[in-house]
Amino acid sequence: MQKLRKMVKSIGKSREREYYRLHTISERNEHIMELPNNTHNSEAAKQMGFAEGFNPELTTEEKIRAAAEFEGLVLSTFLRFAGDAKTYDHTVLEDGIESSILLEIPQKDGSSVLAEVESATLDNGDEERSVRIIELDGGDKERHHYYIEDDQVLRYDDNLAERSRKLMGEMRPEENISIEGIKRALDMCRNEVENDKLEQQMGLNRQPVGVDEISKLAKLLESAEPRKPY
Repeated sequence: MQKLRKMVKSIGKSREREYYRLHTISERNEHIMELPNNTHNSEAAKQMGFAEGFNPELTTEEKIRAAAEFEGLVLSTFLRFAGDAKTYDHTVLEDGIESSILLEIPQKDGSSVLAEVESATLDNGDEERSVRIIELDGGDKERHHYYIEDDQVLRYDDNLAERSRKLMGEMRPEENISIEGIKRALDMCRNEVENDKLEQQMGLNRQPVGVDEISKLAKLLESAEPRKPY
């Protein structure tokens, strides 16, 4: 993992942290990742149904209001779960200090929504706020990442299980880590970056969301509880 993180720097620090977090969550849920895919809509997926599509007609005022609401949501969540927050200093992150809270919203059908709320202060003085919600259901796991950028809240939609399987397949964990395996993983990362840029340019991903969606996200987190270790 250390070798991979060092080489991933070449495609940007923010992307490095994204893939590091992906692996961290994947390792926490390794037993879930190994289960076969299923196509039914879990209760967790239904709870996350508000994170679908984008409104290209949002005004600047609406975007600014949504960013303010989102900032308040992150800070209030940290106050609510202050005793469960974990802080990572420069021994983990090279460009700042970050605090995170891992929450879970269990559903009656056995599925659950995993929520990761993060707040970071970077060495250059910038601050980052983000919320990730992930469907856990023993099959495909949808992930929605909300974060503030340029005074607006962007949402990035992803399939965590599929991306994790692809990356681990390139690394071939049954073998010793090799330079060839790391290069294959880096090539995949670069392709993902280019695909993400294209989706954003076409308005298909990483687009602003409004106050209504942030309110629904806040409503979802109302029933969250600290995730219990397995």
